[in-house]
Amino acid sequence: MAAQEQALSTRSIEAGVYHSRQDPWCRLCKDAPETVQHIVALCKMLAGTAYTERHNQVAGIVYRNICAKYRLEVPKSKWETPPKVVENGRDKVLWDFKFQTDKQLLDNQPDMMVVDKEQKRAVVINVAVPADSNIRKKEHEKIEKG
Repeated sequence: MAAQEQALSTRSIEAGVYHSRQDPWCRLCKDAPETVQHIVALCKMLAGTAYTERHNQVAGIVYRNICAKYRLEVPKSKWETPPKVVENGRDKVLWDFKFQTDKQLLDNQPDMMVVDKEQKRAVVINVAVPADSNIRKKEHEKIEKG
């Protein structure tokens, strides 16, 4: 609750509200004020590691739930990287699988794809874990990719 209300003691809060410091800048990138929003979604020092790890953890939860729903083998640990392909007689789930298309796509490697072999239908699933203020932007990005 405190994070949503910007009540965590970030450098920006300490400088602007508590007046206990003069420097509000992010301790990692030093490019922007250290706010909750910046830490959660904008800091370039976290972009390649922490944000990717958070994305993969959330995608892994979705993947395990899909596997359970379709009675496919579910990874035992949440830390275990899912196999590229799991399938049974009727369904197949692809994880982070690059596929070829007739039409050139910006993103031909979705997080997951669920294939119904009998109906010959596939559902592409791309996961995003944006901060509240970036939900619409991220939704637009995902729609434009596919």
